[in-house]
Amino acid sequence: MANSSLLNRRTHRLTVTLDADVNDYVAQKLNDNDNLTQKAVVNDLLRKGIRVDSESRPAPFEIKPFKTKLVKGITTADIERMIDEI
Repeated sequence: MANSSLLNRRTHRLTVTLDADVNDYVAQKLNDNDNLTQKAVVNDLLRKGIRVDSESRPAPFEIKPFKTKLVKGITTADIERMIDEI
């Protein structure tokens, strides 16, 4: 194959080592559907991963402050002393 024709291809040949759990998933999909190829299953998994990765991410977790009172007998100095011990 000429070098110039390789530059215009929209596919890319790649050797991939699958982890055991991914390999088991691919094998199960292939066993479930005789019409699928290994290439199709792996490409489908990659596309799903890309879609999930590109979707909007949830807002970061925030702690909303609230007013409270200390329990009787506990002072802010006691709390600071406990924090220092940690």
